[in-house]
Amino acid sequence: MIQSFSATSASSILASLKGKLIVSCQADPGDPMDHVDTIARMATSVLRGGAAGLRAEGAECIKAFRAMTDLPIIGMVKTKGPNGEVYITPTFRAAQTVSEVGSDIIALDCTLRRLTEPEPWPELIGRIHSELGRPVLADIASLEDGLAAQEAGADAVATTLYGYTAETAGVRSFSWPLLDALVERLQVPVVAEGHINRPEDVRIALDRGAHAVLVGSAITRPESITARFVAATRG
Repeated sequence: MIQSFSATSASSILASLKGKLIVSCQADPGDPMDHVDTIARMATSVLRGGAAGLRAEGAECIKAFRAMTDLPIIGMVKTKGPNGEVYITPTFRAAQTVSEVGSDIIALDCTLRRLTEPEPWPELIGRIHSELGRPVLADIASLEDGLAAQEAGADAVATTLYGYTAETAGVRSFSWPLLDALVERLQVPVVAEGHINRPEDVRIALDRGAHAVLVGSAITRPESITARFVAATRG
């Protein structure tokens, strides 16, 4: 069923997240946490802790999250290319799948590397708006990505993929210069996401103009959290 896109509704959803923390609750294949009930319990915990919204991967988890909360859910489908690069919601069918189970916002890979795909993301933004009636969060890795995503109609931009493209591979820290550049140059909301490990970084990001902050591994990945503490035992 075709739903009309409402800029007012999109603005309302994004406004509800302004100055707030969003938590990504997901687990990679093979992770002991990779079970819908386990991830749903994790989501329940972060909501009780005060998260203003959730980011979720895959229809099953999104459906489970929708049953437990009316707060905004950013939905996506995550895939990997043959070279190991992470892609976010690479097709319209993927976007449709997560929309149908209750995603309020669709996260979409809007890096320049995806422009030559059979379904380039500028086309997907238009179809997600016109056919699904959902706002789009553009996951980007550079200022150029962000500017292009805004031009194509993305409703918000997130720094999600900094460190996950060929140009930024190997980076394991948040890029404050990228956040500053996006806040300065863009008119759409900018979400700070990726490699945010400390509560104080949330406050810093908001003070530097981020619309909201999205944290995942530092809250929801026991394996990586434990590994950081274990590393401290080695000096």
